[in-house]
Amino acid sequence: MESGDEDWIRRSFLLPPAVKGAAAAGLPLNATPGALILRPVHLHVGLDHLVLDPPEHLGLTEPHAQALFSAAADWLAAEPISLRYLSAQLWELTESRPETTHFAELHVASSARASGRNIDLWLPRGQSARAWRRLMNEVQMLWHMHPVNAEREASGLKPVNALWLEGVVPEALPPVFNTVMSSDPVLTGLAMASGATVLPDVTHPAKMSLLTHQNCLIDAPFWRQAITSGSDRAWEDGWQAFENWFLGMSAQHGNNWLAGALLVLTGETSAHLLRLPRRPSWRLWRRSAPAVWFEESPLVAEIS
Repeated sequence: MESGDEDWIRRSFLLPPAVKGAAAAGLPLNATPGALILRPVHLHVGLDHLVLDPPEHLGLTEPHAQALFSAAADWLAAEPISLRYLSAQLWELTESRPETTHFAELHVASSARASGRNIDLWLPRGQSARAWRRLMNEVQMLWHMHPVNAEREASGLKPVNALWLEGVVPEALPPVFNTVMSSDPVLTGLAMASGATVLPDVTHPAKMSLLTHQNCLIDAPFWRQAITSGSDRAWEDGWQAFENWFLGMSAQHGNNWLAGALLVLTGETSAHLLRLPRRPSWRLWRRSAPAVWFEESPLVAEIS
């Protein structure tokens, strides 16, 4: 770890307090900056509380999503809000009288962070939280007996029984990276908001030749399945896939293709940073390496 790495990582990844990164996923779908992003989700009953299922497990099809969206939009038509369909996973909400509804001012947590947990700790909070819960309770009751959910349950699928507020779509953000290589909708959206060039993720190795800037963020997607499944085997598979990719790219572009780069391993309350040596030796993650932990870092709270 070299001097200044901590400052660099905070400058590069710390979002302004009002910006919730999860809502940036709407930008690749042409969401409106300043609008709110909603995600249809499944809640299940725990011992004495409701738990948010990981949205990736829902398997919501376009026809089912369209039908549920239409029902919710019709039901809420009398309210000072409007809904717009972006995709099966993300919907947009705009306030016609924001000075009275104040929904954009709510303090929210992303579904990625709240998944698998008691939702009481992560529900929107703020001046208009009670009004928001009223609307969401109405949608829940509307969907409870909806034919789509009856069909899903008959097929062994989980019902769609709630809407999760991801936050407000960010407007222009300060430029940080010249290029972002990722297929993750949140990272892609943040890159778009900051004016960065967006390239496909590392599973498209031919695109690596387009990285002409040193100031790049390369998103390695090898552990996403492990994060959503919680499987130890999935973590092992992710590291193996990373190693195969890294060695393959080194064979193609030379051993020094990422010399001096930072490998950022993010967790929920910490970030583990490894600087790749100027003279790389492979499998550096399998031995002790210079590193620093940022405990309770606000950086990670924004990424999550």
